[in-house]
Amino acid sequence: MCTPEYHPSPRFMADEVLERAVLATPSSVGLLRDLAEAHLNKWGLASVVDDATLVISELLTNAVKAKPRHLMGFRLMKWRAVLYIEVFDESSEDAVPAAATGDLLENGRGLHIVAALSRHWGQRREPGGGKTVYALLDLPG
Repeated sequence: MCTPEYHPSPRFMADEVLERAVLATPSSVGLLRDLAEAHLNKWGLASVVDDATLVISELLTNAVKAKPRHLMGFRLMKWRAVLYIEVFDESSEDAVPAAATGDLLENGRGLHIVAALSRHWGQRREPGGGKTVYALLDLPG
């Protein structure tokens, strides 16, 4: 479910945080995904690594496509019961799931995958420009 009015708790409420700002390139996607995987394992969240890294890859890839070679921000936060993933890009265009056509077999599945794996996903406009797309994944009890 995507709703623009949802605003998750701020960073200071997180138990663990990983943040990076990088140039939006295809190689950055793999580097940040691997870094996130290492942190998830370090935080004792091995059971969510597969789903989380897939969501991370999809959100980062969308950011690279939206504004290549511009600033891209990544934040991963562990709260008590939720893993919060967010990606910032400088594009003013909304992140919109692709229409359900035959083309989904090859392209445009990213936000459909994010929606399927997350409790909630959404996006917000940033005051200085750009947008942040985020997803919340449930953590094991």
